[in-house]
Amino acid sequence: SIHIYEEFHCEFGAPWTTLVAFKDVLTRKRWYRSPAAVELDLSRRILPTKDGKTSLRYFDGATMKSYQMPTRAFEDNYCRQQDVPEECAEKVRFGSSKDKEANVSFAYSPVFERHFA
Repeated sequence: SIHIYEEFHCEFGAPWTTLVAFKDVLTRKRWYRSPAAVELDLSRRILPTKDGKTSLRYFDGATMKSYQMPTRAFEDNYCRQQDVPEECAEKVRFGSSKDKEANVSFAYSPVFERHFA
């Protein structure tokens, strides 16, 4: 699966866009963990500073959660293709009452596009 995310915390004057690709399902599952699960893994694997605080300044569970969904700008750009993908239908993107009946994802998903469309 392929994922796009924007990094706003790097202090380079503007957000940086990054594309990551995973070969196996386990890595994809780890990408979509909850913020609490990410925090737990960080506390287990990253050594704290001498004063007991985390040594990571710009990354935590909430930051990882923000990486999981592409920005609206990427979604809009993706949906402006000549052959508009099925998941870009207005009823799916903006939540009509028939969403439950649609056989597409409720938001832009590169995983859905690559494996199920």
